[in-house]
Amino acid sequence: MQLVGKSLADLKYERRERVLSLGTGLSVSLQCLEAVQCLHEVGYLHRDLKPANYACGLKDKAHNIYILDFGIARMYKKKNEKGGMEIKTPRDMVLFKGTVRFASIACHRNVEMGPKDDCESWFYLLLDLIVPKGLPWRRETDKIIVQKIKESCRINPSVLFNKIKCEEDLTKIFLYLSKLEYTDTVDYEYIYQLLEEAGKNCQVDLSAPYEWELAASSNPTAAATTSTPSQPTPIPASGSTGQNSFKK
Repeated sequence: MQLVGKSLADLKYERRERVLSLGTGLSVSLQCLEAVQCLHEVGYLHRDLKPANYACGLKDKAHNIYILDFGIARMYKKKNEKGGMEIKTPRDMVLFKGTVRFASIACHRNVEMGPKDDCESWFYLLLDLIVPKGLPWRRETDKIIVQKIKESCRINPSVLFNKIKCEEDLTKIFLYLSKLEYTDTVDYEYIYQLLEEAGKNCQVDLSAPYEWELAASSNPTAAATTSTPSQPTPIPASGSTGQNSFKK
């Protein structure tokens, strides 16, 4: 069991504007995706990605982001006759799993979810962290209404971004994810590249300290010190230094 710091949801809420800076948000989301990729590579889906299910580390690990809560995780691969792993045959119908705000469209449609659905939830998580007005459906709780808004965003993606600086790069990620099917392999490297391009185009340093790290250095009592006992999965690519890897 390991102690971690505050969740990304709490850290976002503590910001004056209730939103993370582009630099912190993009960098954090990169680590979040690295964790999801690691989970997918061992054959599992998380199925409930959201800011509340990620947390920063404590003290010298404050730059590391940890993924939490595998309560509804599901193995989506199985061994084949040759001893290798293959994607399971999709079920005809599945129950809704996860959180309405961050659920993929496939989840709303009660369709079997694959890696691309975790990535869709991750993308909503990213926007929730960095877009000042949040997600377009943030005030809706009805699953059907939220589904319709999400589907309309695939026709008109610009409503997702509220004219943030890196809209063009993030739109490319969104359109790419929207085209994927259940059995498709996610090109994580392409997404990492677009995140890095977004940082460059917005002139932000994705390797810079996070906002809560800066707050802690200037005022130790402001550090993210609320600990949560859990069994998080660390981001291997961050390493012991807590610096992003920027996979190519």
